[in-house]
Formats: sequence, structure tokens, C-alpha cells
Amino acid sequence: MSNPTPEGRVPECLLPPKGKSVGVRDIQAAMDTLPLKTLPRGLLPKRNRYYQPPKMLLGYTVNNDWVDSMAKEHNLVAQGINDEGNLCGDYLQTRQNVLKFVAKEAGVTSFVPAMSAICPFPEMMPDDWLLTLMSSYGDKPAGNPTDADIDKLQLYLKKAEPPKWYLSALHWKWGVRPYRGKRW
Repeated sequence: MSNPTPEGRVPECLLPPKGKSVGVRDIQAAMDTLPLKTLPRGLLPKRNRYYQPPKMLLGYTVNNDWVDSMAKEHNLVAQGINDEGNLCGDYLQTRQNVLKFVAKEAGVTSFVPAMSAICPFPEMMPDDWLLTLMSSYGDKPAGNPTDADIDKLQLYLKKAEPPKWYLSALHWKWGVRPYRGKRW
């Protein structure tokens, strides 16, 4: 599971727009089609500076309520100071605390998952975040996920299926950009 299995065809909605412009053919259809069980070869980047596919993220979805309840239940809420000098919750640090806690409790030692948004448009945004294990561009959160640790995380999260591929909210378009990473 640590490497994607490039198989199948790229769904029509995720193909590049005609004329190599920036974007995807049909973002609404893409959001309805995702997640993908496997990553098609056509969504893997090419080396150097080419017209590249959008970034796909492998992971499990969790919602805001789950993050909030984990933080409160396990005393992981981080405190910050707002502009008026009052104590307030620091949501970004709280999310990091939850991610580290989940990795520790699940017995995961090879990585700590990242938390990513999975929709580029607020009006289409589900109330979900992605516990990201890796991306189609080879970036991995802190560490290198092993198959055993991915299985432990799946059990801890009580997910019935292996992780799936989602569209990155930040890099959801086809476009020309450099890539110097490793091919799978």
C-alpha cells in the first residue's frame, strides 16, 4: 500500500481541459466521482517541467466533529492569545496535537499523518478533512508510511476499506509546473 498501483483510466471529468488550459474538465463531476480506489497512471506527474496532473492525496476522511471530540476527550486543545490578548483555542495546533495523538495511540511509528482539505471550492466543501498518508507527487507527511502502519491506522480509525485517493484542494488543476521527485 505504500506505493500507488497505477491502473485503470483517468475518469473523463479529471482529464485536462481542451487546449491544455489550467483546471480539470468538470470539477463538479470530479467531486462526485471521487474518491478513487486506485490511482490511474495518467494522474502521476512526469519528471521535469511538463503539463502536470492535479495532485491526488491518499488518506482517510474525518470530519470536524471527530477532530473536536478527540481534542476535548483527550485534553489536546491548544491555547493561544487573540488580538485582544484573551486566551482562545489554537485550531491549527490542536489539529497537530490530534494527529500526533492518533499516530501514537494507533501504534504508528513510521509517520504522522497530515490533515488536508479535499475540495477547492468552499460552496462544495464537505465537512470532512483528509488524514493524508501521501500524495501522487510523492510528498509524504512526517515520515514514510509502511504498509503495517497504514493497516494500524485503518484499524484505529475503524475504517472498513483501505485509504483512497482524493483531489488536493490546493493543487487541484492541471498545469505546467516542475516536478523533480521520484516516479513510483
